[in-house]
Amino acid sequence: MRAPGNKLLVAFLGLSVIFFAVAMFVAEDAPDEPGVGASIDPDMEARRDGARGVIPEMQVDGAPAMQRAAMDSAVNAMAAATVNQTSIADSTTAASGYPPLLGRYDLEKPDRQFRLPRRLREISGLAMLAGNRLLAHDDERGTVVEIDFHDGSIVKDFELGGPRGRVADDFEGIAAAEGRLYLVTSTGRLYEFGEGDDGAAVPYNRYETGVGRIHEIEGLAYYPDRRALLLVSKNPRNPRQGDHVAIYYWSLDTRRLVEGGPILIEAAAFARPIDRDTFQPSGIERHPVSGNLFIVAARQRAVAEITPGGTVLAVRRLTAGLHRQAEGITFAADNTLVIADEGAGKRATLSFYPVAKDR
Repeated sequence: MRAPGNKLLVAFLGLSVIFFAVAMFVAEDAPDEPGVGASIDPDMEARRDGARGVIPEMQVDGAPAMQRAAMDSAVNAMAAATVNQTSIADSTTAASGYPPLLGRYDLEKPDRQFRLPRRLREISGLAMLAGNRLLAHDDERGTVVEIDFHDGSIVKDFELGGPRGRVADDFEGIAAAEGRLYLVTSTGRLYEFGEGDDGAAVPYNRYETGVGRIHEIEGLAYYPDRRALLLVSKNPRNPRQGDHVAIYYWSLDTRRLVEGGPILIEAAAFARPIDRDTFQPSGIERHPVSGNLFIVAARQRAVAEITPGGTVLAVRRLTAGLHRQAEGITFAADNTLVIADEGAGKRATLSFYPVAKDR
């Protein structure tokens, strides 16, 4: 009787060892729970990736190659579904952990301000090239002007030209992106071209974004994190659309609008902090340090700072006596905020607001 019992005991112990070994093998090959080895931390990824607007990556430590490939495929599928089903605001993170920077600019009085030549009385958008080379454009003609950053004099000008001669359109914004220049019209039409010599006529490519059927476009900026141009609206074409500010992303890779957009922000979110009824952008620019977006509004005489995903961080008034009609906004190499005002019957001006050291 003892022999069969011992055999059963040995068999039981053997099966237990085999079961334990199998369990350990499965546990080692199985994906870890979030927070252990395979973690998804959107906040951490947002800080790491800055304002790139990417969907957080899934980090897998020590997973076999086939398992990593399968997970990468799954993440890519989720990313595609997210872009197709949600707005860009949902897949665009906040900036890279920086607090709002608008408060660091003393908007009560510019460090310097000078009047521009009379031919620039209808100055609109601004764009800054390397070395503080400041570009501006005319409101109704495809003429680009380089302005001396130090005294406001004109360094050179060139224009868009072609078989039909000079280009005339309702230009509202300018941006420099990866060695090319872009102008946008109120209807959302984009002109792409290279920088020209003084007095030159440069060839161009033209793209119809189609957004002008929905919104009146009023500003343009380059967003390098997504290799895209930002088109900001002033007004919806149909009042029944509601009072919103729209920001469209236009890809430099596909030459098309990025799927899932635009970002829509209630105008009241801008208007409430400055006791106004609405907010109508006239220019937009990306802050070179934080990656947040600065938006100027001529009619409301205000500047706002928002995240790339559309969260309003701060809104401040501009001094009425200093800003007649703020149309353009950009940043110098030292992060000085530069604002251009149309003359509104007088001479146009450039105002410079450096980062305040005591803020």
